[in-house]
Amino acid sequence: MLTCRRGLASLCLSARTGAALTMALSLGASACASVVGEHEVETKFLVKPTSQSVFSGWSELSVSEDPNSVDRAELMYIRLEARDSNVPDLTFIKSVSASAVVDGESTVVAKKAPMPTGERIVPLDRVYHDDIRPFFYKDDESGDYTVHVDWEGKVDLTKTIPPEGVWMKVLVAVRIE
Repeated sequence: MLTCRRGLASLCLSARTGAALTMALSLGASACASVVGEHEVETKFLVKPTSQSVFSGWSELSVSEDPNSVDRAELMYIRLEARDSNVPDLTFIKSVSASAVVDGESTVVAKKAPMPTGERIVPLDRVYHDDIRPFFYKDDESGDYTVHVDWEGKVDLTKTIPPEGVWMKVLVAVRIE
């Protein structure tokens, strides 16, 4: 069984000009009947004016079966999307990276910098192409096997962001065989 555990993010942005941005992240839940297959997890967050220029957060993906019982697991993609149609592109984000973390060791799995002009949906560049099963660890509380991903990024505060903020979505897809 594939499940998605709640992610937590403290996403803050600081402006050179004193404008402020804040991001709040909430991770939706997903479940499926079999560990084998393609699975997508969605994360949503709001970018609003505040005084810092960095953001960070985390999310977790869990499976009830030992991932070593399958042949392979791979990251298919990580994609950022502007949910608000009033945003022409994601160039207000300077950079973003995603790292899988096991026992305090981080491995960057995807990143993007800069964001392309005119694109509201932007796939991150996968930098890890090997089997992701080594990133699963046994969660003693739930008994599941979990992948923990830390998110870090920077925002370009010289770009205009609407005062009501911009809702963003991150989609992560994995294939388990």
